[in-house]
Amino acid sequence: MKILVFSQYFYPENFRINTLCRELVSRGHSVTVVTGYPQYPIGRIYEGYGFDVPYERSWNGITICRIKVHPRGRGLLGMLRNTVDYVVAANRWVKDCEEQFDAVYVFEVSPVTVGLPAVSYKQKFGVPMFFNLQDLWPENVEEVLGIRFAPLTWLINRIVDKIYAASDKILCTSNGFVDNLRQRGVSEEKLVFWPQFCPEPDLSEAVKPEVYSDDTCNIVFAGNLGDAQGLDLVVDAARELLDTNIRWYLVGDGRARTRLEQKVKESGLESTVFFLGRVDTAEADRYVHFADCAYLSFQNNKIFNMTLPAKLQTYLACGTPILAAAGGESAQLVGSQGLGFVCPPEKTALVEAAKKVAAMTAQERQEKSTAARNYYEAHFTMDRLVTELEEMITEEIKKQER
Repeated sequence: MKILVFSQYFYPENFRINTLCRELVSRGHSVTVVTGYPQYPIGRIYEGYGFDVPYERSWNGITICRIKVHPRGRGLLGMLRNTVDYVVAANRWVKDCEEQFDAVYVFEVSPVTVGLPAVSYKQKFGVPMFFNLQDLWPENVEEVLGIRFAPLTWLINRIVDKIYAASDKILCTSNGFVDNLRQRGVSEEKLVFWPQFCPEPDLSEAVKPEVYSDDTCNIVFAGNLGDAQGLDLVVDAARELLDTNIRWYLVGDGRARTRLEQKVKESGLESTVFFLGRVDTAEADRYVHFADCAYLSFQNNKIFNMTLPAKLQTYLACGTPILAAAGGESAQLVGSQGLGFVCPPEKTALVEAAKKVAAMTAQERQEKSTAARNYYEAHFTMDRLVTELEEMITEEIKKQER
């Protein structure tokens, strides 16, 4: 099959769409990605890239079409310009495109407007469209950004309705998203629970990171250090746990990192909370695998309570018990399946949960580790979920041909 992908983010930015496209190519499919220039999460174009700098036209057999999208920077206006740029430039690409693909796939992490050029392509060529929903709009704008402006909400709802109406399948990464769209009035036949997969981590030659001491309880967070993750809670809890052997490691980068580092310094927690920076996937997996527990958290609001984040699957694949300071679907999964520890996203509760992590015996940790791996293998492997996607695309193409 020839598959056209719309995604504002792609290699060398670190998103699961990279792995999905690579896997589809390895299965014999042709994949073309329409994306911008790499700039996430730092908000500026990566060194070595630029609008007038030649870029790689292919990567691991994937054709890359980069369009001129200004980086989001750090402010709201930059984010808005980045959003509009992608839609305008990608629609221009569609207008000029003469190549017909068998299906169009949208990787939708915010902003939702990434789906609009896909709608244009579907209307032009009449091929099935698959919308991989990972952020809910307008809820994301209202709950995460705190913007409640009726005219803006009305506009976003019109955009969302247009995208959902054009989609043949909406691939929802959580059951909460499925329920939300069902209540919105989206046709049941379009809705599919299709969680994010995790490739099998290669830990065959991995060794325990030198920063981890055998005398400490090592809790790791791996992923985007953004405001949505609510990582101030880690610093607040670490202040209360200063006299214990609990250590916190934050692997990754993001908009909140500078502020969090300053908060750690002001609190005198440099020997308790460590920032390890942005690393490649293999290195991140190593930190997760050898940790005593992997930390998962969100700000406490209704949209995050409906979310199953990609890092959850990574933690499970690495066979690491999870400490979830969260509510909703993530917390329910971790708690009901015996995958680790759950607490509300509140300082006192996290302090007590962290103490339980530190008190785990080797046998208890092994039991939770085994439960994590078993759940991953049953539900979140790449082979299982990409095969499901192939079958869905094939079926929709056959419908179009009838």
